[in-house]
Amino acid sequence: MNHQIVILGKEILSVYHGIKEFGPDMVHFVCTEETNQLPDRILPLLPSSIQHKIYHVQPYDARTVAQVCEQIQKENEGFFAYNLSEGTKLMTLGAIYIVRKYQAKAFYLTPNREIVHLDTLEKELMHTTLENHEIVSLSGNHLAEYHNAKDLAEADIDASASIKNFIEQHPKEHAKLQKFFGIFCRRDLINLPASKLFQDGLRYKQRDGSLFIYKESQPLLRLPHTNACHLYFEGRWWETLVANQVRIWSNKQSSPREVWQSVLFQSNKQDTRTKNEVDVLLNNELKLMFIECKSGYVSQNDIYKIDAVRETYGGDISQAVLASYYPIAKDLQDKCADLQIYLFAPKTADQRIDFIYTLPDRLDEWSGALIL
Repeated sequence: MNHQIVILGKEILSVYHGIKEFGPDMVHFVCTEETNQLPDRILPLLPSSIQHKIYHVQPYDARTVAQVCEQIQKENEGFFAYNLSEGTKLMTLGAIYIVRKYQAKAFYLTPNREIVHLDTLEKELMHTTLENHEIVSLSGNHLAEYHNAKDLAEADIDASASIKNFIEQHPKEHAKLQKFFGIFCRRDLINLPASKLFQDGLRYKQRDGSLFIYKESQPLLRLPHTNACHLYFEGRWWETLVANQVRIWSNKQSSPREVWQSVLFQSNKQDTRTKNEVDVLLNNELKLMFIECKSGYVSQNDIYKIDAVRETYGGDISQAVLASYYPIAKDLQDKCADLQIYLFAPKTADQRIDFIYTLPDRLDEWSGALIL
């Protein structure tokens, strides 16, 4: 029988990933009072064939840890491997004492998907990866809804590109329509009239989701697409273009990463109300990248929200990106830097036209970075 002894600490991903990578028959969780709830998150994701036991120790008592590990060795037969990626230094030292005494194997998992074999210090790349739903579940959160970006409709992408061109060619008309939607419709499509004629001759018509914008009978934007109003008035056009570029980047990787769009979380399994939304979620191997897409005004509260979502659903090693269609103020740039939020925004309004196509290069840069 293959046994894996796991020292539990603050982070849970490396614990679960070690079990998924090696597939032991029995897992021995060595935890403290602060970490004794973590197995409850891990066990539902494991195959029913994997058995487990839980042991309680003090976080700074190396002798007790050693005694527990020796008890495991004496009471069981088979192959023993220790996951020493987590836990306090003294917990690790107690476990290492028994590893050496019984000539067992021990390993450490790095954030770069490497296995470090502690007896030889040799490294190798892990064969398994963690999926989005696993990472979210391990963080103690619950998914309500998401859309896989690989299923992005070409019609949505084309419509979003047309909206972007309209905004760049007719900024005053765009500003007037968005002001009308914000003030008179309270940013709710339910309140959007079928048509509206403005004093300067600007007019829009919408029916069954399609959208047509004219000025003095001259067509400015024609979108017979059933999702057009949703894309234009709610700003989903920018989220769609960002998600598409992330998808393009992902597909070029040696192992394509999961990309989700419009991700909704709920407070708990019993409460079906949604708690937060993430515009684009990228699985950057062992860490999630949360991308907030802003097609309009960016406030300091938006930046705090990104930071809170990153911390709540992804943990310490996850990443956050603010993708803004417009340039943002210097004080907000500094706030992003302070909170270790990557910023994707043009420096000037003129850069907006082709700026979106530089996102894959930025993802190359960010994907290999670690949040310390």
